[in-house]
Amino acid sequence: MNKDDVIRHLTRTMLDKKQAKTTVDRVFEIIKHGLKRDGKVVISNFGTFHLKMARPVQRHNPKTGEKVQVPAKQKVRFKPSENILKK
Repeated sequence: MNKDDVIRHLTRTMLDKKQAKTTVDRVFEIIKHGLKRDGKVVISNFGTFHLKMARPVQRHNPKTGEKVQVPAKQKVRFKPSENILKK
């Protein structure tokens, strides 16, 4: 399922397409803002989004074979709630 699928499902149940798209976009913006501010977003009975620092690594440029240092960066991780798939 992707973002368009979520919008389509919302459109079928309660919103027109424009409202559904605005709602989905706003939810994603709220999650991004929470990650930037707190480093963690917890959605009860769904899961937790959190930031993790990835260490710097050395890679190879496939065209030249030259070694390239990739700097440390933050990555978003998701840990699902234990009951996310329970019915």
